[in-house]
Amino acid sequence: MEQNINFNTIKKQIERVKSGVNGLDNFMEGGFPKGSNIILSGLPGTGKSLFGMAYIAEGCRNNEKCLYITVEQIPAAIIKQAIQFNWNFPQWQDQGNLQVVHFDFKKPIEQKMLEDILETIESDPYDRLVIDSISAISHSPLPVSYYNFLIFFDKISQKGVTTVCIAQKDEKELANKLLEYVGDGLIDFEASAVGETENRTIQIKKLRWTKTNILQHPFEFTENGISLI
Repeated sequence: MEQNINFNTIKKQIERVKSGVNGLDNFMEGGFPKGSNIILSGLPGTGKSLFGMAYIAEGCRNNEKCLYITVEQIPAAIIKQAIQFNWNFPQWQDQGNLQVVHFDFKKPIEQKMLEDILETIESDPYDRLVIDSISAISHSPLPVSYYNFLIFFDKISQKGVTTVCIAQKDEKELANKLLEYVGDGLIDFEASAVGETENRTIQIKKLRWTKTNILQHPFEFTENGISLI
C-alpha cells in the first residue's frame, strides 16, 4: 500500500544547524540541514573565512565537536584572527571541542592530500567541519582530478558532518564547476566600495530541503563576528 507523505511531518524531521551569523538563519528556516554540504563562493576578502570561523564558533559554544581544516594559512593565523572577533579558539581546543589542522597544498601529493583529510575527518565523530579552501586544493602542483573530488565529497556526506567549504569565485576552476553537483547549499559573497563606504552582501543561491529567498542580504563585521544589517 502506498504511504502518504506528510509535508509538515517531513519538514519537522529535518534537524537544523545554526550558521553562527546573526540574522541569517531567519532566511533558511533556522539553519543548514544537518549533514549538508555548504559551499561559500566569493572573491578574496569578501568574508568567507570569517563566516567559516563564525560557523565553528557557534558549534563550540554549543559543546559540539568541530574541525577547521586550513589549507592556505597555518593554524596560528586562523586562531589569531578568531580571537580578534572574541571567538576563544584556544579555550575550545583545550576543552576538546575544536581541532584546527593544516594541510600544505603546495606539496605535489594530489590524492594523498584528500586521503589524509578524510582520515582526519574520520578520526573523531565531528558535528561541524570547515574546509578552507577547496580552491587551494585544486591549485596543488598535481591538480586533484574531477573524479577524485566527487569521491571525496561523497565520503564526507556519508559521515553525516555538516560541512562548510570555501571556494574562490572563478567559473574556470574545478572547485566552482563542482558546486552544482556536490553542494547542497551555495552561498555567494559580494563586496564593493562607494567612496569610503563598503558594501558587503550574502546571497543564498541554493539550499536543499529549505525554503529561502535569493535576495542579497547586506552584512557587516562586528566585534563578535558577522551580522546582517
